[in-house]
Amino acid sequence: MTFFLRNRLCFFLALALTAQMNAQEKAVLTFVASAGDFDRFDSPVSASLEDVPIAGPDMGFRMAEQTPGGEVPVDFQFDGNRIWWQLSGETPAGADRIYRLYRTDGAPKAPAGNLTVSREDGAILFQKGKKNILRYQYKEEMPPAGKSPLYRRGGFIHPLWSPGGEVLTRIQPPDHTHHYGIWNPWTHTTFEGRHLDFWNLNEGQATVRVVGLPVFQQGAVFGEMSARHEHVDLTAPAPEGYKAALEEGWKIRVWNAGSEKGPWVVDFTSTLNCATDSALTIDAYRYQGFGYRGTEKWDDQTARLLTSEGKDKSDGNGTRARWIDVRGDSGPGKSGILFMTNPQNHNFPEQLRIWPTGTNKGQENVFINFNPAQEQDWVLHPGKTYTLNYRMLVYDGTPSPELMDKYWQDYAHPIEARVALNQSGGPKRVLVYTRNGKGYIHENRAASVEAIKKLGAENGFIVDATEDPAFITEENLKKYQAVICSNTNNETFDTEAGKLAFQRYIQAGGGFVGIHSASGSERQWPWFWSLLGGKFRRHPPLQSFDVKVIDPTHPSTLHLGKIWKWEDECYYLEQFNPGNHVLLAADLTTVEDDKKAEYPGVIFGNYIPLAWCRDNGPGRAWYTALGHKPEYYADPNYLKHLLGGILWVLDGTDRLDYSRATAVLMND
Repeated sequence: MTFFLRNRLCFFLALALTAQMNAQEKAVLTFVASAGDFDRFDSPVSASLEDVPIAGPDMGFRMAEQTPGGEVPVDFQFDGNRIWWQLSGETPAGADRIYRLYRTDGAPKAPAGNLTVSREDGAILFQKGKKNILRYQYKEEMPPAGKSPLYRRGGFIHPLWSPGGEVLTRIQPPDHTHHYGIWNPWTHTTFEGRHLDFWNLNEGQATVRVVGLPVFQQGAVFGEMSARHEHVDLTAPAPEGYKAALEEGWKIRVWNAGSEKGPWVVDFTSTLNCATDSALTIDAYRYQGFGYRGTEKWDDQTARLLTSEGKDKSDGNGTRARWIDVRGDSGPGKSGILFMTNPQNHNFPEQLRIWPTGTNKGQENVFINFNPAQEQDWVLHPGKTYTLNYRMLVYDGTPSPELMDKYWQDYAHPIEARVALNQSGGPKRVLVYTRNGKGYIHENRAASVEAIKKLGAENGFIVDATEDPAFITEENLKKYQAVICSNTNNETFDTEAGKLAFQRYIQAGGGFVGIHSASGSERQWPWFWSLLGGKFRRHPPLQSFDVKVIDPTHPSTLHLGKIWKWEDECYYLEQFNPGNHVLLAADLTTVEDDKKAEYPGVIFGNYIPLAWCRDNGPGRAWYTALGHKPEYYADPNYLKHLLGGILWVLDGTDRLDYSRATAVLMND
């Protein structure tokens, strides 16, 4: 069978306003989706459209993947300021896939797809083609004959069907009339001094009601609905005899993954807010929260439960788990649901309530729930929002535990999107330049090139490298969004023509990154000092010293804490550009240097800048004085520092505009 591995992708958004297809069609956006550390299969991916002016009342769009065999049409869906689409088929770890969005006059804004969401008889029905997926019922379900009317309620999922059409949920079973398929009530709570049970409805203390009508949308990539629930105190001394204690929002999103043979991928989100100025405490108890009651066909003989920790019905109750797989006999052979919890949930990984082997005399006894308050109380405070997220993968067949763990890993660890701008319609490209003139040559250049190429492969930008000054021409530099001078030194540019080409490239909006001894390059060229942000003067012997993080919010310093203890050459620069935004500084009280009084002396107090950034207007510049030893280019902290600087420069690089390049002679 085919299974769907949810996306945890890194994607890079690129403006491509110059790609003219014909008079009615133009490529307006190019996206690069990177699989990252995981193999992918039919994974959805999204990109932000915030501050990207692509939409209009009469505009239509189409999307296509760029492949070696040509363009392949891709379904997509707009959702607010995001666009969603799907990586069809398999995408191996580390692979990049490129997509373009075209504006087409008169075409549909987005394809409709075969996933539908509709309202029917007090419920919201999700379907794929002619197959049912799930039904959310908001109309109150009356209890069976002879049962108390207190058992009535709405706001639950039933039925949930497998791709083969097997019903996997059950409501109002004779043994527990208050069980409602898939639902999310709380059992023991305290509100304004009263003890309320929203689970055992026959207690008459509380209930859960749906407020208003759910809203829904559908598209080619997903269908979604939202509903409002009130957890109502039926014992409140209010004039009405009841009082809302807790407000809950439900969102159910069904992904259009794979084929009509499934599997189904369903995301469930519950948001909790106190309904009054009073707190609500969810008291510790063995069962409450996101729950599931299985089909009456499943029992100790026909069903199997397995957790991420290898527990089952016999020993899994009360244990913690990232996921639990529930499967059993069905018409298609075997069907099941993989329930996954999210690392952002309260008290993750939540403890499980599992009906152990032998419950209900071994008959009709499949029940599980993720309980964030099994061992300790959970206090919900007024004015705060609490969110619980779960995913269900609904399938026919017998996926392996290894595959199920991949599903969870992908769901639990999404990659933060990075944005890269490129006027040519592809991923960004950087040039690493390592030319050294006469004088000392660093042995770290090869290691730095290898490290930057690896960073590019992992983060969606292309890296070329050269130490040939003849390569520095205006025509060649136009290919790049940034030039990285990695450990260049002395006379880096051999000719006046090369200097002029580089200067015009920066004036046109090209980005610049300088690493370590780049500050010792072009020591007779003041324009270059200004670009880099300073000019190398000297350094004391290589040693360990403290690096103070001046700006902990920059992408190149976010990971470092307040003090970074580091061994390196502590560079002393002069001729600082007053526009530098300092990121790191050496704590001179930790630097051993018998010439310290000569320079830097007391000019900078106890700290001298080591790394900085600067927005040059049309482009950006970033420099770090660190990076002397070759082995530093395998150090995780240093690589994050370097990557953050490169990406910051790339993110600020728009298309090159040589009308801004005014230099005709060096230093103009």
